[in-house]
Amino acid sequence: MIAKQQMDDKRKRGLTLTEVVIAIAIIAFTIPLILAASGGAHQTRQAAEADTRSSWLVRDVERRIMNGWSETAPSSGFAKSFPFPSADTPEVTMELSYKQDGRLLAEATTGQATYLVTLTAEPYVPTPNQTNAPTLALISIKIQYPAKASPNKRKELTYQFISSRHGIP
Repeated sequence: MIAKQQMDDKRKRGLTLTEVVIAIAIIAFTIPLILAASGGAHQTRQAAEADTRSSWLVRDVERRIMNGWSETAPSSGFAKSFPFPSADTPEVTMELSYKQDGRLLAEATTGQATYLVTLTAEPYVPTPNQTNAPTLALISIKIQYPAKASPNKRKELTYQFISSRHGIP
């Protein structure tokens, strides 16, 4: 009978203080690691999403530029025209603002914008030997995000392409 009572006492026994301290230490060590990893994954996802959206914005801006330069294309949707660079206007600059979903805002402001786009176009001459070369423009598109952040904390992506008045040669 005594042996049975001793066995029941061993089964009912709880955790020792050492076991509790070890369990708390393991939990205290792993929870911050898990939270840090999930926070990093969230930031990485946001950065990847913004980079993808930036490449879409470049295509939209390029389409709007080409539509504005072409005489036969429909209106580009720009509030003001983006002139083709020439001797009279050797460098042309324009700023645009886009919402997070990729829609162009009417005014270039940082209030509602997520992406700030700066367009610069300048005449491009392929080589000095080509006198009959078509007139080309070197177009730089700089995208900064998030627009609400201070300028030194924004991520910046720059895209460049060479185009004629009627599209990429």
